[in-house]
Amino acid sequence: MEERYLLELRGVSRRISSEFYLRGINLALRPGEVHALVGRNASGKSTLFSTIMGVFTPDRGQVLIDGQPAEIRNTSDAVKNGLILVAQHQQMFANLPVYENLFFGNELRMGGKLGLVDNRRMLHRCEEVFRQMNVQIDPRAPMGNLTDAERQLTAIARAIVTDGRIILLDEPSTHLNESEKQRLYDAIAGLKQEGRAFLIISHDLNEVLAVADTISVMEDGEIVRSAPAGEFDEKALIEAVYGIKSENIYYRERPEAGKEVLRLEDFSGPNFSGVSLSLRAGQVTAFMGGAQSGKLSVARSLAGLGKTTGKIFLNGAPLEIPSPITAVRAGIVLASSQEDEEEIRESEIAVNAGKQDTSASRMAISAKRLMASVGKALGNYVMLRPQQEYITGGNRQRELVERAMRKQAFVYLLCEPTAGVDIPAKMRLYFEMNKLLQKGAAVLWLTADIDEAFGLCDNIAVMRDGGLALSGSAAGLSREAVQEAIGAAAQ
Repeated sequence: MEERYLLELRGVSRRISSEFYLRGINLALRPGEVHALVGRNASGKSTLFSTIMGVFTPDRGQVLIDGQPAEIRNTSDAVKNGLILVAQHQQMFANLPVYENLFFGNELRMGGKLGLVDNRRMLHRCEEVFRQMNVQIDPRAPMGNLTDAERQLTAIARAIVTDGRIILLDEPSTHLNESEKQRLYDAIAGLKQEGRAFLIISHDLNEVLAVADTISVMEDGEIVRSAPAGEFDEKALIEAVYGIKSENIYYRERPEAGKEVLRLEDFSGPNFSGVSLSLRAGQVTAFMGGAQSGKLSVARSLAGLGKTTGKIFLNGAPLEIPSPITAVRAGIVLASSQEDEEEIRESEIAVNAGKQDTSASRMAISAKRLMASVGKALGNYVMLRPQQEYITGGNRQRELVERAMRKQAFVYLLCEPTAGVDIPAKMRLYFEMNKLLQKGAAVLWLTADIDEAFGLCDNIAVMRDGGLALSGSAAGLSREAVQEAIGAAAQ
């Protein structure tokens, strides 16, 4: 009897440019299967997703759904065939309830397409889907109150209510901590039991090994190897994808710890209070915690993007940071998001201009007024940013971090610098970061990756509920203690 596939690609090729194209892709996805695509950046994974979803149409080859040829010319055709893409950063509306976000644009109505929106039926269906996924989320809660993990689970639930049978996940756990990841994996496992299939792109190879049934390795637009996940362990998978020995990933060549560069005493600000922390020259400190922990707020406030109380000492001298330009001039550099970078740049423009009526300053102010006007016009339909405000993709975030590291500073505040990038790109960032340490800088490295925290960092500090829950040398802490401290924030 011929095996049944939900999705099958036969010899699919697509030229994207003179330099890159998909070549003869053969891939099969069974009901209840998780199939992971792995490979270096620009190996063709995202292009393949775009081709499956109808953004690109194949030049050659066939796409089959349930064994029948399917003509997918656009995303609407893809959705009609049960294909749903859950991208890294889903568009959500912060002030709308969860259940309305699930059905936004596909509302259930009473008496046909022109009838009134049936909120009761949508609420009931939302509760039903969350039960299927074994997820405990209040459907009536405002979307803005959810954690990153809950938002990702809600995005998957939205795929289900739109009759998604083949769900494409692009870096599904970026910025999630270990306990949040487990919630995601448990939900995927439950949906597999219903016969739904998943195609996943992930640079997190531990994640791939945890959830995938089949793994395909892509290189230069081709699938060069496809095998059951059981044929790989982490070391073998790293070597298959990148040709790198796993023990060589975390580059550490740094001086002995030097003088104290930054000290915080009872540091308090938006979403955090009473934080006392010390950073030393030549050391990197992993700064960890859940989405609501306050770790990002600490970093932003140190860069002058939040009002604070408490004491800050830089190189032994008291320091006040009322504005971003003060932080930059003192030698504190932040890399968190494109918005933060623009706000810091606007602060520099305003100060350098010397007066508010200069054309450059007026442009900065006008841009802010425009955004405020747009927000007012949208009313309740406020677009939701990711909880941790890391809104850029992996490569964009890496570029932002690299720009920050090129600046001269005493303290570098680097937020999720390696999220969503491949291992060679991570290794390049580790190397550049070590060069900063050799010059006597101190680095606060915000990360959700516990392997990175222990493999790369000298110290680990964990935030929980706006306070510092755990702090110490990486050598003196256990993974279990760190995971417990982080997990408490995500429950």
